[in-house]
Amino acid sequence: MKKLQGLIWNEAYTKGEVKGHHCLCRFMSIPQDQCLHRKLLFGNSVVGDVTKNLSGYFDTNIGLKGESKSYEKICKQISANPSDLLFLTDVEAEARAASDAGVQAILVVRDGNTPLSVEAKQDFPVIHSLEEIA
Repeated sequence: MKKLQGLIWNEAYTKGEVKGHHCLCRFMSIPQDQCLHRKLLFGNSVVGDVTKNLSGYFDTNIGLKGESKSYEKICKQISANPSDLLFLTDVEAEARAASDAGVQAILVVRDGNTPLSVEAKQDFPVIHSLEEIA
């Protein structure tokens, strides 16, 4: 399924039928799937190629997103203080792992995802759109 999704994304981005949104900050991508998908997304944004804004692509080789050590490794690799980073996720366990490593975390509510627990809503800022942090 992931391979089919990648093929569809590749064609849609290459033809210009799909565009990603633009971010003016330095950021990283931590996909569960192949980094290629993220490169397509950021390479074909509504303002063009913004991959120069990426500090790096980190996949499961750095560790799992649900483990705080993964965020510690990323901070070390990019020479950043954890408190200077912001991690956006729609998964409560990932937000907790990032927070445990000292990284700021925001939970993103997305249609179709598991509803957030009351505790998660109390422990983390919650947004419904990236425009809420712009």
